[in-house]
Amino acid sequence: MRVSLGGAAHLTMNAQVLREFFDDHASASLLGADLRHAFEQTSIDSFRLRMTDLKEDFTVRSEHLVKLCDAVLTGQLNPEGLRAVGFGMIASAHFDWDGDAPDGSMVADTLHDWASPEANYRLSPTTVQKFRHRLLTGEDTLTRADLFDGPKHRRDDRKPAK
Repeated sequence: MRVSLGGAAHLTMNAQVLREFFDDHASASLLGADLRHAFEQTSIDSFRLRMTDLKEDFTVRSEHLVKLCDAVLTGQLNPEGLRAVGFGMIASAHFDWDGDAPDGSMVADTLHDWASPEANYRLSPTTVQKFRHRLLTGEDTLTRADLFDGPKHRRDDRKPAK
């Protein structure tokens, strides 16, 4: 997935809206509307993140991600929006966390899980509850059953007719 920071304002995710959500200056519905424009499909199975980055640094803590989980769990934010949040925060030059500190490590793990659900865990209310638990307690309750299983492809094992 390629990242394009700074595309057309009406077709991009604006990282400032995310920061304002963390600071209680933007609603979950405003954030959700902003996240709907985060990805641009560039081919049948390829997407590009379009995001206008922050202008100043912002330190991300687990409590910020818990707030996103709460918005998903109360139905104010679509779980798929977390993919854009994770990918955008990782790609950003201004969202920071200390990956060597316990809290920063949980932030990093969670953002990477959210950024690539197809390689990690699906984004659903069930997994978001488990991400929330991990962020609050440090205990990881995600299981193999929570892994993204991708689109179902029917494999035809029948032998050809003679």
